[in-house]
Amino acid sequence: MYAAGSTNEQLRNHSSSGGIATEIARNVINAGGVVYGSAIVNLEVKHIRVTSLQGLAKLQGSKYVHSRIYDSYRQVRDDLAGGMLTLFIGVPCQVSGLVGYLSKIPENLILVDLLCHGAPSQDCFEGGIKLETAEDVSSIAFREGNRYCFRGFTTDGACVFEMPYRASYWLNGFVEGSIFRECCYSCKYAGIRRYGDITLGDFWGYKGALNVDDGINFVSVNTEKGASVWAEVSKCVSWEPRTLDEAVPYNHSLTAPASRPENYERFKHIYAKSGGAKALLGAYPSKTVFVLFRRLVRKHRSLYSFVTKLPLLGKRLMEYPE
Repeated sequence: MYAAGSTNEQLRNHSSSGGIATEIARNVINAGGVVYGSAIVNLEVKHIRVTSLQGLAKLQGSKYVHSRIYDSYRQVRDDLAGGMLTLFIGVPCQVSGLVGYLSKIPENLILVDLLCHGAPSQDCFEGGIKLETAEDVSSIAFREGNRYCFRGFTTDGACVFEMPYRASYWLNGFVEGSIFRECCYSCKYAGIRRYGDITLGDFWGYKGALNVDDGINFVSVNTEKGASVWAEVSKCVSWEPRTLDEAVPYNHSLTAPASRPENYERFKHIYAKSGGAKALLGAYPSKTVFVLFRRLVRKHRSLYSFVTKLPLLGKRLMEYPE
């Protein structure tokens, strides 16, 4: 396995990690192929088909929501039948679903699975946005460099809201694993065995020589086809070999599913009865209180500076943990 990052500065600036997924996709497009991956379209996270280098921009960046597949599997099948080189990028359950749908893996299909922390639903995501703003939002970002930060933008790119993850009801729930779909807590795809020709993710815990400020990808080459793809991509990226032992402590999905929260039944009940926004506020009261205090004190920087220095309590009110 490897740690890697694109040497294309513009590409990396628009990627959450090292941009390796986009580099693989660029190779496929340049070879006359087609790429499937998740995009946010009108605030809906779904898989789309991309046939141009320009279109790959829609697939860049993290989307911490389970993307809707719609008819992507059928489109992949038709592209493969037409002889097109086809790249499918998704979380392991989506990759496995495609393989099951196709019954076999043709030579012209490249599969990339992503390390998955767990995924909230679309409805819960929309509820999270409503808790941040009543204004119209056309696009969302979940990261700012290596930091989790929930941001919403208008069609002209103006920022409507920007909320560090510990001060966001939704993003805090995602990062701390309390708002996933129920199946994520018993995910059979978590572990060392991977379902793609290549596995990609953030290389949390990386301690090598590459510049982590630019974002670093975890890259696991799992098949002979994956090795062939990596042989081409590695020519135009910075990389170094690393050990799996380095990555495992910081990436729980390499060993086990996310832990099911104690009050998850309450979350499910409120969600089913009243929707995602009310579930985010009501399912975990103590968490909600701390998120609320963080939201209040961050509005006043002098107050924030004071309270975050208090013994015991201060660290719990910080926008980001130390």
